Amino acid sequence: VREFIDKIGAQALAASRETGVPARFIAAQAALESNWGRNEIRGADGAPSHNLFGIKATRGWSGKTVDAVTTEYTNGTAAKTTEKFRAYDSYSEAFLDYARLLKTRYKDAVAAGDDAAQFAQGLQRAGYATDPRYAEKVARIIQTSFSARA
Repeated sequence: VREFIDKIGAQALAASRETGVPARFIAAQAALESNWGRNEIRGADGAPSHNLFGIKATRGWSGKTVDAVTTEYTNGTAAKTTEKFRAYDSYSEAFLDYARLLKTRYKDAVAAGDDAAQFAQGLQRAGYATDPRYAEKVARIIQTSFSARA
């Protein structure tokens, strides 16, 4: 946990200032999406995408992309698929894009204040992930790994 926070702490704080979402919530979601930074999405050449949030390159995204295998759920059934994900030049750029996404698409999560469960449920209700247990997983990481951190 400490190594991961040392790596992304400043960026999580910057995203927190942009959104009002506690930095520990942001760090916890990045931890879940990237397995504590160990499974960061990488390009075919092995270069890091700096995308610790699993943000897909949806229509309208004009930046760099990387293709990666991911697990998607349909009607509760998991299946592996290859998707396009956003790629960034730095963690700072990635976290600021994540903050913009929170403010525009995940307003219920932002409005949750300091309530970890409501933040996580707001993400899931707005379709952040297809995993039916996503909210539970994010909330658990916040509560167990970041409860005493800013």
